[in-house]
Amino acid sequence: MAITTFAAIDVGSHETTLRIYEISKSSGIRQLDHVHHTSRLGYETYSTNHISYHSIEKLCSILNGFSLKMKEYGVNDYMITATSALREADNNLIVLDQVKQRTGFFIRILSNSEQRYLCYKAIALTPNSFHKLIQKGTLLADVGGGSIQLSLFNKNALIATQNVMLGSLRIQEILQNMRNITDNYQNLIYEYIYHDLHVFTQLYLKDIRIKNIIAVGNQLPSFVKYLSTHNFGYLLPFDAKGTKKDSVNRSEYDEFYHSIISQKPEELSRELNISVEKASLLLPTAMIYHNIFEETQAEQMWLSGITLCDGMAADFAERKTHIVPAHSFSDDILSAARRIAERYSSSTKHTGIVESIALKIFDAVKKQNNLTKQERFTLQIAVVLHNCGAFINLNDIGESSYKIVTSTEIIGISRKQRMMVATIVRYPTGDFPQFAQLQDTFEKEDYIKIAKLNAILRLADSMDRSHRQKFRNVTMELKDNTLLITGHTLYDIALEQGIFSNNANFFEEVFGIKPVLQQKKEF
Repeated sequence: MAITTFAAIDVGSHETTLRIYEISKSSGIRQLDHVHHTSRLGYETYSTNHISYHSIEKLCSILNGFSLKMKEYGVNDYMITATSALREADNNLIVLDQVKQRTGFFIRILSNSEQRYLCYKAIALTPNSFHKLIQKGTLLADVGGGSIQLSLFNKNALIATQNVMLGSLRIQEILQNMRNITDNYQNLIYEYIYHDLHVFTQLYLKDIRIKNIIAVGNQLPSFVKYLSTHNFGYLLPFDAKGTKKDSVNRSEYDEFYHSIISQKPEELSRELNISVEKASLLLPTAMIYHNIFEETQAEQMWLSGITLCDGMAADFAERKTHIVPAHSFSDDILSAARRIAERYSSSTKHTGIVESIALKIFDAVKKQNNLTKQERFTLQIAVVLHNCGAFINLNDIGESSYKIVTSTEIIGISRKQRMMVATIVRYPTGDFPQFAQLQDTFEKEDYIKIAKLNAILRLADSMDRSHRQKFRNVTMELKDNTLLITGHTLYDIALEQGIFSNNANFFEEVFGIKPVLQQKKEF
């Protein structure tokens, strides 16, 4: 039985954390050790956009200590990531270089969507009620130091997700100077966070009743610790059968909330045996969850102990040990893309037929061109989103679609993949740009992939140029260097034939395969 020892390091806004795991296909993921040290990266970034030399030095010292701990456990593999504190720092490249030189560690800065996706993977991999909860309206609220990610699930699918720049550390830093000019700091926080949460509710929750909230965030262990030391009212750490609770209802949270905001950070620090800095973040965090409860009118909040490190371990387990999560996130990504298309009034019938044809073309040529499942999935997302721009400007659909995709976050795909999708949909007609025009964004290998997927999209889209879904069935046959595409229809397809011919040359150029469209009349 192959057992791997894996280390995950999270360079966070408030602290840098190391978790060491034992991973095997038979036993799953088991945490062996956990070490964390406070660092002020987020405090500096959110107030000055810059990380000081002193903080870089401290970070390197922490990481060198972690390196010794990893050797202790004989770690086979590791992953080290950073989030908003480094992502938003204006000197993040210098920080990465200094860390590489002084510790040997290469830090990967995650985009927001990558960060949240890792956490979702961990939630779906652990034995809990996630799969049952998301059958009915469930809001996953991931509260970090820099921002909140609000993700709406319903009927086992991800409906919408939105990042709001209202993390506990960011709020504290922004409002710190106002603390001395108000008698009601709690009300100040409430007013600051209310509007954005209310806008999210109005945009996405009008037609869906939220029953559950899944709370995720670094402050939750302190919340749970507080619950365990206070047995007031109904807020007990165990239920009537003696089972450890992992959820609270609205009245229980309300009681917990009013209790925790009545204490000073110094008191919470002593009681929970945490630093005063960490204790001071409990107020804005508790306020955020309180607002979410009030806005959604949810019945229950589930306190998830999942961390970004757990997400890294889950990702590693899936890639290397083939431990597959029960929940399909590929379906979530496509579901989110389809919701975006609906928001911009894209025709589901047109998109459906183009998607079917595009995937058939891809499958016909993939082997000869070494195209992978990842490229197929990228093409599928691009097809779903290719006509969004028509909502904004019918005369420049490609450019408008490009702007929509680049400015819309899709949880589960990296920024690079999102830019690939955006570029694929940007050029529905005309000359495809030369590599020199895109080399600031993409490597040569990526450029070739984008060109090929764009060529497939053009062909598929040309076969429903009239948006009338003329073909009842489309078949593919690859013979030597000719791709014979047969469309079964009784309609006049002169328009489709003409547009197809216009796009055939580019397809032949990038694939070395000549596409031919022929009509088979069905009676």
